[in-house]
Amino acid sequence: MHRAIDTAYSDSPAWLRKAQAAVPHSLRSKGAVDLSFHNRDGRLRIGRAYQSGCLRLRVPRPSGNEAPCAVLMNTAGGLAEGDRLDQRVTWDEDSFATVTTQAAEKVYRAVAQGSTIATHLEVARGARAEWLPQETILFDGCQLQREAQIVLAENVTFLGVEALVLGRQAMGETVRRGSLRDRMRIWRSGKLIYADTLALDGDIAALMQRAAIGGGAMAMAVLVHASDGASGLLEPVRDALQQARGKAAASSWNGLLAVRLLAPDCDTLRHDIATALAVLCEGRPLPRVWRC
Repeated sequence: MHRAIDTAYSDSPAWLRKAQAAVPHSLRSKGAVDLSFHNRDGRLRIGRAYQSGCLRLRVPRPSGNEAPCAVLMNTAGGLAEGDRLDQRVTWDEDSFATVTTQAAEKVYRAVAQGSTIATHLEVARGARAEWLPQETILFDGCQLQREAQIVLAENVTFLGVEALVLGRQAMGETVRRGSLRDRMRIWRSGKLIYADTLALDGDIAALMQRAAIGGGAMAMAVLVHASDGASGLLEPVRDALQQARGKAAASSWNGLLAVRLLAPDCDTLRHDIATALAVLCEGRPLPRVWRC
């Protein structure tokens, strides 16, 4: 059972109007979500729940020790030439919730423009925010620009995952040609504390064979945890990653903990992500959509 939030206001948020104005009218598919959580008398409430186009939002009822969770769905079934997703989520003071996706996002062949995923997350003081989308699968000929902008206040706990899979190995797929620009930026109290950019162009499969890039991996992920106790989680995470089936490394500095994973396929990557999250989520189960 789930409770549906199906609200589309006639007046789009100003940030969305600006983003859409920069997109050509030949756009095939576009979707936007603007979601906020707030704490009212110790109970989590939904504030804004704007949704439009192909991007939809549902809130399953939590059970057991699951965290409150919102699930994003791209009803277009994937991204292709000219498609764009705009995702904005705000955690107000002292709120706690997880945001995930119903399934892996698929990025198909593009001709010229490619596709865009723009994510903006804001976490207010005292909030605990988890951004746990499932992996993005790239197909041969794809062109993707993906950017995550994350703005943190002081005294917050943030956990984020971004994962990529280069073709479905079980289907014999190989990404021989494509373009990827993947950026993540994190600010805390107005200061940039984390910046990561991945750029791959041309024969991506060949590039990933290089030791300095992928070492033969066809799937990868970065997990970032920001909190006052981030450094104390480093050794438990490293101990857990002894069970990783792919390549894994973790480091911590300045109130951040970062985990990087390389894997030969999607199943291995998901196993290793779950291994790290078992520590970072403090023993709580992953969202149910991850376990379907």
